[in-house]
Order: sequence, then C-alpha cells, then structure tokens
Amino acid sequence: MKNRNLLIFVVTSMVLLVGHAWLTSRFYPAPPEAPKQAQPAPQAQAPAQAPATPVPAPGPAAPVANPGATRTISLAELRLTLRLHDGAIQQVEWLKDGTRFFPEKDEKKKRETFTGIGGVQGATFDALREEKESRGGGEVAVLHFENGAGERLTYRIPDRGHIIDVLWSTPRPAALALIRKPSDDRAVASLGRVFTLGDKGIDAVTWPDVLQDPMLGFLGRKRKELPPPTARLGLDAGLNKGSDSQSTHYFTALWDLDRPAALDASGYTALPAQGQAKARLYLGPKESESLKAFGPAFTQVVDFGFFGLVAQGMFWILTAIHKVFPNWGWAIILFTVIIRGALWPLNTKTTIQMLRSKDLEPHQKEIQAKYEKFGNDMAKKAEMQKELMAFYKKNGHNPLGGCLPMVLQMPVFFALWSMLNAVFELRNAPWIFWIKDLSTADPFYVLPILLGVSMLAQQVATPAMGDPTQRKMMTWLMPGMMTFMFLNFAAGLNLYYLVFNLIGLVQTYWIKRSYVPEPVTI
Repeated sequence: MKNRNLLIFVVTSMVLLVGHAWLTSRFYPAPPEAPKQAQPAPQAQAPAQAPATPVPAPGPAAPVANPGATRTISLAELRLTLRLHDGAIQQVEWLKDGTRFFPEKDEKKKRETFTGIGGVQGATFDALREEKESRGGGEVAVLHFENGAGERLTYRIPDRGHIIDVLWSTPRPAALALIRKPSDDRAVASLGRVFTLGDKGIDAVTWPDVLQDPMLGFLGRKRKELPPPTARLGLDAGLNKGSDSQSTHYFTALWDLDRPAALDASGYTALPAQGQAKARLYLGPKESESLKAFGPAFTQVVDFGFFGLVAQGMFWILTAIHKVFPNWGWAIILFTVIIRGALWPLNTKTTIQMLRSKDLEPHQKEIQAKYEKFGNDMAKKAEMQKELMAFYKKNGHNPLGGCLPMVLQMPVFFALWSMLNAVFELRNAPWIFWIKDLSTADPFYVLPILLGVSMLAQQVATPAMGDPTQRKMMTWLMPGMMTFMFLNFAAGLNLYYLVFNLIGLVQTYWIKRSYVPEPVTI
C-alpha cells in the first residue's frame, strides 16, 4: 500500500508540473523580444537584376538598387537565391521535386525567413558583377559581390555538382559568416541538427536544444551550446512539403575550411588570414558518393540512429545487391532472404524448442499444481522452480532458447527503419505498381494489411502453449496492433517484414511436418 501511494504521489506531481508548464506557456507566453534593427523591405527584385538563367556574360557590375533585393541562379539540379546586400545564400531548392532547403516566412506556421548561409556580417555590398568560366567541360557562374571599400565576396558555382568555391577578400578583420545563430528557432524551424566534424566523429546538437528553454528547466536543465568549432561543419536541410515538423533530413549544407572556424554569439565564422578567407561549400543531398567526393569525413552526416554500424553494414549489402538488381524494392526482398537464411538455424532451433515445450507442458502443469496449495510461499516457489529446471534438464530443454533469434532480429529491424529514413538513395525509390517511394508509407495500405494477415497466419501456425483464453486473445491482438502501427511506416520496412514473415511461415510448416516427438523423461 505504501509503495502504491508513493507511486500515485510521484505520477500526480509530474502531471501537475508538466500541466503547469504547458498552461503557463499557453496562456502566459513570454514577453516579446525587443525590436531588432529594421530589416530591409520585402525582397523585391532589383530593377537592374539579371534574369535567373542563363548567367550573363562578363560585364560591368550591376548596382544594388534595393538593399532587400535577391539574385536567383538556376542550375542543373539546384536553384539558389542570394541576398544582394550581404551576399548570403538565403534559399536553395532541389529542382527535381521542389524541396526547399531552408524555412521561409510563414505566419501560420510561425516561421521566419532563414538567416542565410555564407555572406558577410558587418559589410554591405553595393554592386554585383557576374562572369562565366569553363571547368571540366562545364560552365561555372562566378558572382562577385563588391563595395567601395575594396571588399569582394566571390562564389564560383558550377552548373552541375554541389560544391561551391567561396573567396572573401577584405582589408579589414571582417569575418565570413558560415552558419548564423538566430535569436529564436523560427528561422531554423524543422531544420534538425547543426554539427561539427572532427577526427573522432561528429558532434551534433539540434536547433531547439540550443534556442529553446528545456522542459522542467527549474530542475537545473539548461540550453545546450553549439558544438566546438572545427574546420568541417554544417547543418541538416530540406523541408518536407506540408509537414510542420520532421525528424528526417535528406539534404545538408556543409563547410570545408583550411583551418578551424571561429565561434561567437553570432554563430560560426571564418576569419580572414592576410586579407582572405577561403572555403568550400556543399549544398546537396546526403548521398554517399557525393559526400565522399566532398570529403570522406562528411559521410558521417548521414544519421543512421542508435544501430548506426548495423545500418551502415546493411546499406552496404543493399547497395551491392542494387548494383546487380537495379530496383531497391527487389534489393530489399533479396536482402530479407539473406537475413532469413542467416537466421535459419536459430529459427529452426526456436521452433523445435516450442514444439518440445508443447510436449512437456502437461508434465510442467503437474509440477506447478503440486505447489498451488502453498500460495505465495517464496521458499516453496523457489523449490518449484528448482524442480522445473531439473525436469527441463532431464529432457534437454531450454525454456529461454527461443529468445535469441528474436533478440538478434531487433537490431536488424530498427537499423533498417533508420536506414530507410536516412539514406537519400532510397528517397523516392519506386518498387512496383502503386509503390512509388519506399521511404514513405504505402498510400493504399496494402502492404501493412498483408503484413497483419501474415502475422495472424504466423500466430496460428506457431505451436500453441499456455492459457487458451490468453492465447486466443494474443492471436488477434498482436497482428491488429502491428497492422495499426505499420500503417504509417515506410513501405520498404513493411516489405521487409512481410517477406520475413512469409519465409518464416514456410519454415514453420516444414519443421512441423518433419518434427518427430521424443519421449518425456519424468
């Protein structure tokens, strides 16, 4: 009774504390911040601005008539929008499906315009000069942002590819802005992590953890700090259409410097050395080959989750299969066959153990019935367990032997889940007919329903043990729960589990047909 009252007290206290915090934030919001310096007027195109594409031939610098004006550059895969007054890249769009990398002002979703990648803080440009260059058989757009103080910010943007060369020249100790730290999270809403990469791995933190006060902050929790600066850093990018929040980001913005960046209250910057700061900027998908081309260390930005090593190994196998069978759906099916084949001996042993348990169940119940009259006497319960274990040992039976295959399957299941949600190669990857994207849910719920039916068949085929009422309930409850859970899971994950169950049904049928019961030793 005392323990129960204590538990009720703790749970009630936690509910009251969380409810108080929610009501306070809901009905007594924090006072607004002091007004910031007025931002430039709406982003209208400057009268002298050149068309988005193609990039004009070399010519005189175009004056920046409106400080809020932008310049849009359309490339083979990307469309970049740059602010003219400070040279920052304000927006990037993936042209294949229209995915935007960064937030834009939206009052309904409480979003502000992204603070920008690159550019210079503390400098204002009054002219933009554009040129063309040739590199490796392709064209490169060269944009020079200039001002009367002799400062110049240059972007060399290839028509194909995702790597931009950045050069900042200045006679002053003014820094090149890399990743700006906004005053609140509305300008980086749904952007996920900001991170730095070192020799020992990736150091990442989410924007909300940096910019929002943690729940139950009165208990001592504090906001997190931005990771320590290194020469390699970046942030997640890519906003899902129609989604107010997301945990998966298939795109990224990465910086590669020749020396470590600096970190101050404004964010990450690159300080000039001898009047110049050089950097490479990657704007594109988290595609393994593209990231490796930018730098092997940058492949760490793909977040494979807790079972990262397992997920990476699985992706390597999937990629190898995909090279032979260039369809990710069939690659997942073949991969499932391989996994099921590797677990075949363990699953066979598990099924035989279950069939053996069914043979031993009547004698097990007899032993348990002997000790029912002793009630909750712990000494007698221990004696019963000792007698049961001796009975199992005589018959060469391990009641926990069937747990190992299930334990081994869980990392594979969760690793595949995280891989489907993290790897760009599987984004928009079709299989057959109505399955157009294996990384999203089945639009007609065919695979989840078939998965539920296969689980029901698996429950019926599994050797029956235990209380008949509970067994009947679990036969229907588990498939129903799993079907409901998997309705919104990735189609690729449903496909994996469905094929896994179908192979398991065939294996169970074959084992039950060939099983020969052994005599029970009392």
